[in-house]
Amino acid sequence: MTRLFFLHALGASARSWDRVIACLPGHDCVALDLPGFGDHAAMGHLSVADTLDWFAGEVARHDHSSWIVVGHSMGGKIATLTAARRPAGLAGVVLVAASPPAPEPMDEARRTEMLGWFADGPATTAQAEKFIAANTARPLPHDLTAQVIADVRRSSPAAWCGWLEQGAREDWDERAGVINLPALIVAGADDGDLGEDAQRRLNAPHYTHARVEIVADAAHLIPYEQPEALAALIAEHVRHIEPPNTKHHGER
Repeated sequence: MTRLFFLHALGASARSWDRVIACLPGHDCVALDLPGFGDHAAMGHLSVADTLDWFAGEVARHDHSSWIVVGHSMGGKIATLTAARRPAGLAGVVLVAASPPAPEPMDEARRTEMLGWFADGPATTAQAEKFIAANTARPLPHDLTAQVIADVRRSSPAAWCGWLEQGAREDWDERAGVINLPALIVAGADDGDLGEDAQRRLNAPHYTHARVEIVADAAHLIPYEQPEALAALIAEHVRHIEPPNTKHHGER
């Protein structure tokens, strides 16, 4: 059975995938905390290249013959650049509001503001709330908002600033090339910088087999905003990739 590795966005953690994975019963799902975030906050900032090596080690540690990488925003750049290395067993890619191999489009005033949030330590609750409001189509439920705030605030300041100042700006476009793997590319209908236009221009050309899907009533934080719709798209993508006789957990 194909294993799914989930990579989260800036300021998030493996927990950001909880509701998506809950909608994927029977699938073999592994959500990881990227270096500098979640339970790996103490790792601080790793470069894009070092993060790619770290993720390759995690995949090797799980020792699975067939796998798919699912990357959200920051995690999407890691997903595509991982695929560009043509690792053994990688069967497909899912990009969710993904940062591209090229420098990520971002308003410089907003980048400067976000860097300021972590200039003297963790962001405040009010700053995390502003981050959520800027990246969602409508308010999240109270309990989910509290989770997102906690993840933003426990992010390593070095990792947060390192992504905004370096990782998101790095140009890997030529090195990524064109990847002969099936890719599902998901955009939120109300996303700004990384919406449908950016996905079609900056991510889709890197795949010989790319399918772009738009999720309604979602902006950038799709795994929080529309987990059921996202899970349905992922499940369909897996069905197209897996051999017909593949069985999921619990199937007879």
